[in-house]
Amino acid sequence: MKIPPPIFVVIALLAIYGCKLFLPLWQFKTLWIIVIPLIIIMMTIGFSSVLALSKADTTISPFTPEKTTRLVTRGIYQYSRNPMYLSLLLLLIVAVFISGELSSFFVVITFVLVINHYQIKPEEKALMHLFGDEYRNYYLHVRRWL
Repeated sequence: MKIPPPIFVVIALLAIYGCKLFLPLWQFKTLWIIVIPLIIIMMTIGFSSVLALSKADTTISPFTPEKTTRLVTRGIYQYSRNPMYLSLLLLLIVAVFISGELSSFFVVITFVLVINHYQIKPEEKALMHLFGDEYRNYYLHVRRWL
């Protein structure tokens, strides 16, 4: 992927706002009872994933999976192979709930499809090449998102 995932998230956030303005489908009130816990979960997952990679002294860059020095399978990575992307996805879901516009969910679906195809699959291929059977076993036992 040529666009860093956080930049893609900014584009997606703008698209969510655009949906509210130009593609109103069904508007609903902001459900803070859902938004606040999602923000806490999002931040916990994001910080946990970066901390786990830092502790393992390996790269967090989505552009250089070949520079990965260790396969991290503990902590948050025992539940999701891509917790950083999961936290970005949760950020977009929070934005949809704050925007209060149903059509914004199309942006979330597009984000998942694009990140899966252009970012996660190439990363998985690189990790398979680097770690072979160790990654294959991890791949078979831990889900991509959650």
